[in-house]
Amino acid sequence: MKKILCFVLTIVCLLAVAGCGGHKPQAGAPSHKELHSEKVLRVGTDADYPPFEYFQETSKTYTGFDIEMMRGVAQELGYTKVEFVNLEFNNLLPSLQDGQVDAVISCMNITEDRKKLADFTEPYLESRNVAVAPFGTKAGGTEALKDKSIAVEIGSIYEKEAKKYSSNLIECGSGEETLKLVMEKKADFAILDYYTARFYMINIFKDKLAIVADIQDKEMYNGLGIAVAKGNKELLGKLNEGLAKYRTTANFLQLQNTYFGKLK
Repeated sequence: MKKILCFVLTIVCLLAVAGCGGHKPQAGAPSHKELHSEKVLRVGTDADYPPFEYFQETSKTYTGFDIEMMRGVAQELGYTKVEFVNLEFNNLLPSLQDGQVDAVISCMNITEDRKKLADFTEPYLESRNVAVAPFGTKAGGTEALKDKSIAVEIGSIYEKEAKKYSSNLIECGSGEETLKLVMEKKADFAILDYYTARFYMINIFKDKLAIVADIQDKEMYNGLGIAVAKGNKELLGKLNEGLAKYRTTANFLQLQNTYFGKLK
């Protein structure tokens, strides 16, 4: 399974580089003066959630929609480098509070609970949450989830959403793991982001899983945002400015097409 996923992610990464121009490697090691003049933005992410963020083994770099977009936004703001720090999802917002990173991007839904811990930019992408079941399962809306076993990524918004339908939750470390449990019939459903579910269903679990319900809670879900430490108005303002500029570029549209295909 891991070898198949590595092969798929390699292909996606190559497509992203081809579509967006990539990042040219340095001709040589930077001088002391160049290092000293670098303007670095440290960004926390949980790099295990394709197609938004993941670690590309072959190139030993982080990639994905969020990663490439963050680099584009940082470039708009004059940063010379984005340094990504890979953390467990539950540790992302605390890493802002202790100064470990400057910002966080990780397919993170903007919720009222999270806004108590950090400040968020304007949403950069609208998505939706879905329930996934074994292929052939009759679509019955959210009522079908009642009292069923539901696999969710621990610490995610999907965990809170699932509790509305069932107390029988199976906590997992990644979105891939939730879907694997469903495929192996160790869980009745998985709840996760639509684009991540679609990525795995197309590339890994072909013809074995199906989306059976949309889960929309307007009170819980306000789109995906970039987080900064609570009260850091200066960086928040800059990121909103850079985000607004970058979203008007051809590169941003190309990123959407590369990682998500046609948005719907």
